[in-house]
Amino acid sequence: ALVSAAGFGTSGAFAKSLLEAGWSPGGAVTVRIGGAALALLVPAAVALRGNWRVLLRHGRMLSVYGLVAVAACQFAYFNAVTRLSVGVALLLEYLAPVLLIGWMWVRHGERPTRVTIAGSALAIAGLVFVLDVTGSVEVDAIGVVWALAAAVSVAVYFTLSAREPEGLPPLVMSAAGMVVATGALLALGAV
Repeated sequence: ALVSAAGFGTSGAFAKSLLEAGWSPGGAVTVRIGGAALALLVPAAVALRGNWRVLLRHGRMLSVYGLVAVAACQFAYFNAVTRLSVGVALLLEYLAPVLLIGWMWVRHGERPTRVTIAGSALAIAGLVFVLDVTGSVEVDAIGVVWALAAAVSVAVYFTLSAREPEGLPPLVMSAAGMVVATGALLALGAV
């Protein structure tokens, strides 16, 4: 968990340095996700234990997971970082739980508790202060849109990751998502 947290915590700063060195957001994301896909292929094949049909049975969910929760999320975040500081881009991306609370309320009628509403309001107020919306600092609108797209993608990630598809090991789900995302990013790069 500590290695994972350290890797995640440093990825934004690492990405920013790659972008400042001339990498495109799509190139940096493709290499990052492609490397993860390669690293997970053998362990995922072992976890499948020859049950390759499970990939077909859950193909639609794995495709959405790879396209939205992995590729779109990372692509949007890396584009946000080209226009915003890493901290601001992360704060906007981390609005995903607030978006999920709103989604569950509007779509499923699950009214949040007062504590949840207070926490969400506090998170949004904190974001307003960090962005200095009322001050003289200019916030790049395109960067904000990219970061909010990343937030929506993270919300999709949370939603799909909460499912427990029958017979699909979590490692296989991660690896399949990385493979789908890499293919999508390579196709996007070709276009």
